Parts: sequence; C-alpha cells; structure tokens
Amino acid sequence: MPGGKVVGAVTFDITGGKIATVRGIAAPARVVRLSDAWRQHEPEAPLITEW
Repeated sequence: MPGGKVVGAVTFDITGGKIATVRGIAAPARVVRLSDAWRQHEPEAPLITEW
C-alpha cells in the first residue's frame, strides 16, 4: 500500500480447481473505496509478499 492507499486489486474466480477468470482494477476513482475499507479494518498479512 504505497502512501497508505490501495493502488489496485486483482480477483481470481476458481472453477474446478483452476483459475477461470482474472479481474483487476486500478482506476483511482474505483479503488478509493478499497483504501477507505482497508483503513477501517486490520487486514491479515498478505498471502504473497513478493513474486
């Protein structure tokens, strides 16, 4: 979270144990709500911290 703001998000739909769909957003107007929600909760550590 650079600067304390969410800069994007990715979701995966899993079907039959395989990735069926990948969706991503990075538009500032859309991710602003994610930043607000992130600040209101104490999220768990990310599953992946590096590639």
